[in-house]
Amino acid sequence: MKKLLAITILLGLFTASCVEKKQQVKKDTFKYSISLDIANLRGPVILLDRTTNEPIKTVYSRTPEFEIEGELPLEKMHASFVLHFPSKYSNPYMYPVAEACAIDFYMDKETVIKGHYDSLLFSHIQNRHMKAIEAFKLENLPAIVDFEVFNKASFRDSGERRNEKEQIAFANEGNALLDAVRNELIHKTAEFANKEEMAVVLASWGGQLGFTSLDSLSALMNNEIKKTAAYKRILAVSDYMKKQQAPQSLKLGEMAPAFELKDKDGDSHSLSDFKGKYLVIDFWASWCGPCKKEMPFMKELYKKYHAKGLEMLAISTDQNPNAWKKAMNKLNMPYLQLHDKNGKASDSYFVRGIPYVLLIGPKGDILAIERGAELEEAIKLNLKL
Repeated sequence: MKKLLAITILLGLFTASCVEKKQQVKKDTFKYSISLDIANLRGPVILLDRTTNEPIKTVYSRTPEFEIEGELPLEKMHASFVLHFPSKYSNPYMYPVAEACAIDFYMDKETVIKGHYDSLLFSHIQNRHMKAIEAFKLENLPAIVDFEVFNKASFRDSGERRNEKEQIAFANEGNALLDAVRNELIHKTAEFANKEEMAVVLASWGGQLGFTSLDSLSALMNNEIKKTAAYKRILAVSDYMKKQQAPQSLKLGEMAPAFELKDKDGDSHSLSDFKGKYLVIDFWASWCGPCKKEMPFMKELYKKYHAKGLEMLAISTDQNPNAWKKAMNKLNMPYLQLHDKNGKASDSYFVRGIPYVLLIGPKGDILAIERGAELEEAIKLNLKL
């Protein structure tokens, strides 16, 4: 699922003067105020524009309660922003759920955020715009509401207590809810083409829709909505996905890059070992929540199609080999597990986000780059089932 900024920070305390608050705001800008109460806060907080990845302000506070204030262009009203907290993860958009280091929110004139440094993912965020979005979803998009309830519950429950049958049922439930969300967006976007809230939702779910569907749906929005920050966020999400597409060397029908990697016992394995067979390659990591959610589904695919000629291979992108081995043993995957220790295989496959799954043909050609139900359809089609 899952994807860097290096920012040099000078020590100091942030203070906001009364004089600043009284200054005249330009017509093409607005003043924002973010009131935070973060228990157990450690270190600086960086405000980032999520669309451009631009750092806007760095703030230090010696107390849990503090404010971030400033002025932004009017077009940034309701745009997506991120508060990045100190962490070993330099990317504020990719981290293990249990070690969340960022808070996402939509900018408004006044925002209140309350949370705990050790569970930032569950922070309470409140402003007028976000209230309007939640009300819009509750009234018009029940599938999204259902999925968000399911997803938040899954974040709180690591799933370690589930047996394999329960894991498969859990994954199937999640996939069914995701399908319902996609269908809901496809069928309801035109109905709410004049609503900024709909543009916000499309931007948030762009990664699940794919850029082709996202572009088609966003084109339905009316001209006034196309002037908003939410619509610009849609364009940025679509552009990002297009840039993440496999380059020409990984186009369907072309040859998969060769690699040689080691398993947990130190034995080497290469792509050529699977020559003459259909092979699914799954790039994943122990810290990747979406990867682990899909593992029961991947194991089920292996059980269903291995006897019919399908091989599977999981390649871990973990930097820590112990974390990889621990997760691998816990997940109990029945197919070959390899460790991409130096990231060479990931680089050669242009992996920009995980899970990243490919279907390779008997001649080593790339037949599909898909996940979930689309992957299974590609397997059945190629195995002629």
